Parts: sequence; C-alpha cells; structure tokens
Amino acid sequence: MNKIKLLTLLAIALLFGASSVYSYYRDFEVVRHVSATIKAVGWSSSELEMEVVKFDRALTALAAGIEDQEYVQLRFEVLWSRVNSLLEGKENRPLREQPGVLPVLDDLLFQLQLWEDSVYQLRTQDRVEITRLRSELAHFQHLVREINVENYSGDNVWRQLDVIQGSHRHSSLYLVGLLISGGLMMWLLVRENRRNRQLAYHDMLTGLPNRMYFYQMMKQAMQWADRHHCRLAVHMVDLNNFKAVNDSLGHEVGDKLLKIVADRLRGTVGKQGDVARLGGDEFVIIQRLSQGQDASAMATQLWRSIGRDVALPDGCLSPQACIGTSLYPAQGRSIAELLCHADTAMYYAKHNRQVAIQLYESGMDERRLRRQKLAIALQAAIEQDALTLHYQPIYRLKTGQIESVEALLRWSHLEYGAVPPLEIISIAEQHGLAHRLNEWVLLSACAQAHQWQQLGHQRLKVNVNISPSIFMDGELANTVRRVLRLTQLKSASLVLEITEDTSLWDTAGSEDQLKQLRALGIEIALDDFGTGYSSFSHLRQLPLNKLKIDKSFVADMVTDLRAYHLVKTIISLAHSLDMSVVAEGIEDAEQADKLQQLGCELGQGYLLAKPMPAAAMSEALQASRTGPRSLANA
Repeated sequence: MNKIKLLTLLAIALLFGASSVYSYYRDFEVVRHVSATIKAVGWSSSELEMEVVKFDRALTALAAGIEDQEYVQLRFEVLWSRVNSLLEGKENRPLREQPGVLPVLDDLLFQLQLWEDSVYQLRTQDRVEITRLRSELAHFQHLVREINVENYSGDNVWRQLDVIQGSHRHSSLYLVGLLISGGLMMWLLVRENRRNRQLAYHDMLTGLPNRMYFYQMMKQAMQWADRHHCRLAVHMVDLNNFKAVNDSLGHEVGDKLLKIVADRLRGTVGKQGDVARLGGDEFVIIQRLSQGQDASAMATQLWRSIGRDVALPDGCLSPQACIGTSLYPAQGRSIAELLCHADTAMYYAKHNRQVAIQLYESGMDERRLRRQKLAIALQAAIEQDALTLHYQPIYRLKTGQIESVEALLRWSHLEYGAVPPLEIISIAEQHGLAHRLNEWVLLSACAQAHQWQQLGHQRLKVNVNISPSIFMDGELANTVRRVLRLTQLKSASLVLEITEDTSLWDTAGSEDQLKQLRALGIEIALDDFGTGYSSFSHLRQLPLNKLKIDKSFVADMVTDLRAYHLVKTIISLAHSLDMSVVAEGIEDAEQADKLQQLGCELGQGYLLAKPMPAAAMSEALQASRTGPRSLANA
C-alpha cells in the first residue's frame, strides 16, 4: 500500500514538472513569435520605403537617360505588388494594425492606380511628367519615412524590446512560480501522507502504535524470530480499576495516567522490543528474547515501572496493573493465538490477589471457561436470590461478648459446588455484577442485623466487605443510605470493611468517599492491614474507626518475635489514631492471650467461632445473652 502511494506521488510530481516545462516552452514560443512578428513588421515597412525610393530613383534615371522606360515600369509594378501584399497578406496584418499605416497604404494604392497610364506612357523626353510624378511621389515617400521613424525607431523600438524582454522575464518567473508551487504541493502531499500514516498507525493520545500497526510489527517480529531461531514474548498489560479512575477523577486524569503509563512502558522496554496500545487501558509489548533469556524478568520490570506513584494536584495516584505473557513459538504460532493466551494469563493475574504477573500455562483456558460459566450463573443467582450469607462473630477479647458479626458470602454452584468468596467477587467485578452483588449483600446483611436487633440484640453490629468497584464509582454513600432506609437498620450498626488496595488508588478521592460514609454515622474498618501497598501515613489521612490485623501476622506472632513486635506496633499505632483493633484468624488460646495483653480489643477466628448460617448465628447470639463466652476455654 505504501509503495503504491509513493508511486502515485512520483507520477503526480512528474506530471506537474512536465506540464510546467511544457507551459514554459509554449510561453517562450509565444515570445519568440512576438519577437519574430515585430522583426517581420519592421522588415515589411522598410521594404515598402525601399521600393518607394527605388521607384523615385528609376524616374530620375529615366530623365537622365541612364535607364529606359521598361526599368521604370518594373519598379512601378514591384511597388504596386508590395503595397497589395501589405494590404492583403495575413503575415502583414501586424503592420496594418500599426497607427496611421493603413490610410497611407490605401492612399498610396489609389495614387498608383492614378499613375498607371502615365507611367506606362513615359519616355525619356517627358521631363515635365517625370518631375510631376516625382513631386507627387515625394509626399508618399515622406509618409512612409514617418511610419518607419515613428514605429520602428527611437522610443518605440526600445518599447518593443522592453515588451519582448518583459515577456521573456515573465515567462521565467512563471516557470519559477510553477516549480515553487509544485514543490510546495509535493511537500504538502508528503507531509499529509506522513500525517495520515501517523493517524492510521498510531494512537493519538499516547503516540504508541495502535492495533493495526501492532499486527504489522508482530509479523515482522515473528519473521525475525524464525530467521534467527529465537523466541518472542507477548506481554499483555491491563490497568486495575481504570474505569473507576475515569468515573471518580475525570477523563482528563485518566488520559494523563495513560500517557504516563505509555512513557514508562516505552522507557522500560527500550530497544528490547516494541510497545503498542490496543485500546482503552490495554497495552501490549513485543519482546525479542535472546537465548536463555527469561520473559518474566521484563514482566516484573514493567509491573514495577507502572506501579510508581503519580502525583496529582489533590493527592497521589498509585496505579496497579496485571500482566499476562505468552511465548512464541512454544505457546502459539499465530498472532491471534498468542494474544488470546496472553489475555488469558492476564485474566488470571487480574483475578488473583497474590499474583500480578502470570505466564500462560496449559489448562488456563479450561479454568477461564469455568469462570465464564460462573459469571452467567452468578447473574441468575443474584436475580433469583440464590446466594447465602454466613456470619462469623467478632468478640471482645476482654469480656468474651459478641461485638459484631461479619457477613461472608457463600454460593454453591450446581456443577462446580462451593465457589470461594474471592472468586465470586472477582467474577462479579470482571463481568459488571459488582454493584448488584454488593447491594444484595448489603440488603441481606442489614435486614438480618435489623431482625436480630428486633429480637433483643440492640448493640449488635454487622460488618460488610465492600469491593473496589462500588467504592470507587462515587455512589457508595447513596447506596448505603438507600439500604439503611429500606432495612430500617440504624447507621451506627453498620461497619463497612475496605482493603488497602481499594482505598489507595486515589487518596484524595478515598478520603472524600469515606467522609461521606462517616457523615451517615456508619463505621469504617480497614481490612487485611499490612498486606497492601500503603504507608502508615495513609492511616492519618483516612477517617477510619477500626483496623483489622491480617491473619498472617496473627498466625506467626507466637513463634516469630518480629511478627509479635509488628503486631504490637500496629496496635499501638491504631490506638494513637483513636482506632480500635480487630485481630483476624485467631486459632489458639495463646494468640488470644498475647493479643489481649497487647491491648487488642476485638478478635475473630476459628478458635472463637467459625462462620455459620444465619439460623446458627441466631442460636449463638441467644446463647451469648445467658453469659459471656470464656475465651480461655475456647
């Protein structure tokens, strides 16, 4: 296609050049013709004067006896012929158009007709007649002389030469103008062609190659790999929760983030490969692998490069991405196959909270099919109210009383059986069901908590986990307000649990969201503290009520002194910020004792109670009214 366009431009240039030269040649011919015409007119006028003079001399020679009457008749006939040719010939039209020429020629022709009989009867001895003829001829000789003098000498001659030179100069300027305009046109055509190529093959926002250009680069890379017996790595990059950034911070911030990510990817890849933007927040990198080179090293560098903080006027954005990688030719020999496998690997990286980088493995397609089936079934389960909630009590470690219950999602699929809660949430977020799922959980949990309060458990609170998508879209406060109104649950009885990753995409935006929720009177708990990417300074900025210590720290605090001191530091930090602490995953009495000694107020875990259906939870609550549970004997 590019070759055809180049040949077309070359043909246009040649045609324009040829037409310019031809136009100059025609103009130059016109100048030559004008010049020749002027010369011809001057010659004709001079010839007329010469013939008049020759006729006069012939009359003089006849009177002197030097020439005979036949010579006089010859000069008379030649003069008459010259006058006739000047009056009738097309080539002498320019002469006739000269001022005063045509009347002189007409008068001279008339006079020649009057002289005809006298001239043919002249003899040497007719001196009186010869004198009369010469006298009358002298008048016309004077007129012809004036025509030559006035039109073809002096200023007129210079004027005619100026016209010729001016015409020639104008022709040259015309040619130069044509060539300059032609060159300018070619430059504009080339520039427009380059611009159109840029628009056709590059993304306007980031300047990266687009999907169309990516396919061309991929073909060239595959040919290179076959020729050098090397491998290629195709890295698919997708930003986490980018839609939430656009929705909450605006498309201007989203565009800025995409440009920064594009620059970081370009800088990281360097000369090792090519970067392209397929669309939205999806990028792809073609990496040329040398012998023995591992593709995961580049994927790790890309992930770390993207994850650096982005400064904003109102805060700091911490972008996170997931990367899926496929290898050529081991995992596919076509572009479509490689992209599909890289996308599948990225899918698993995105929906695994512990993995952000994933190399494609055989069997992933089957697992992805499972998730697609589950997505369809999950939508139906929400609509048909086929999901259930289990509740795990959270105890006050000092008194053994149940302070609140955490609502935990449960779903049993007909084909796959019990589906893990984290998988349910990731499927819902990926397929646009997160809002409906979160609202269902909120409604069900708040309705159940209100029912328990009606049964006499007035101080009981319910904890509900909030997924990132519903937190970031800016509608969580409105959703919570509507749920509380529908269920008639007091706002102080609701505790929303958010993770560090959820709140730290945009610190300023997170703070606004949390303030809106706190204004409703509900409590906010930061879940799984210590497993995300935040710093302790975020705790000072965010309006939180509770801090939940991740179970991984609790599990090691008995056997690992460093884990013990870390838990102690977290508890001390939370108390200094007027937050209560909940310890997750308590599984033995020694853990509970040490946590109580460190000042941890609340705890949950299998030692205290496992998650249970609502009916069993009702019995546990009823039992707790008879007396607090002894955690020492749990």
